[in-house]
Amino acid sequence: TIFTTRADTVFGVTFMVLAPESEWVEKLTTPEQKEAVEAYLAMAKKKTERERMMEARKVTGVFSGSYATNPLTGDKVPVWISEYVLAGYGTGAIMAVPAHDSRDYAFAKTFDLPIIPLIEGCDVSESSFDAKEGVMWNSGFLNGLTVKEAIPAAIDYVEKHGIGHRKVNYRLRDAIFSRQRYWGEPFPM
Repeated sequence: TIFTTRADTVFGVTFMVLAPESEWVEKLTTPEQKEAVEAYLAMAKKKTERERMMEARKVTGVFSGSYATNPLTGDKVPVWISEYVLAGYGTGAIMAVPAHDSRDYAFAKTFDLPIIPLIEGCDVSESSFDAKEGVMWNSGFLNGLTVKEAIPAAIDYVEKHGIGHRKVNYRLRDAIFSRQRYWGEPFPM
């Protein structure tokens, strides 16, 4: 199970990434990759979650040896493990759409993974195209729809076919409060 805020981009998934703490790491690591994965996990455990978030520009990861199936295309996508995915966000597993997410783009470039653009005319040769506007292409039944139309259409399709469901997640971050040196608003607990 993965969590995404952009069901309309499933056609652009070219790999998956698990948080190092995910229970799926052990289950999906193949015997051939076991040594490399264990070494990576030992390195990742030495860092705090805050350090991992701050070092997001430094791309690290290891291939688990396993593959997942993209539910909309049927394509096999490699399952990687990387510290840029946090166990506490969503399910600790992400679908990576490198054409439209800067962290996924950096990861794909580092490990030479495919990048499939999903919006007509977007240029992903130098960086990801993170804008949420344009007309969909390379997107099966979503081709020709605007991004605003495609997002609810993709969610409806996923629910109708029993592939997933809608969910609202809330995440409280203290960035605003922690910037107050001498005073602060009451922090809700």
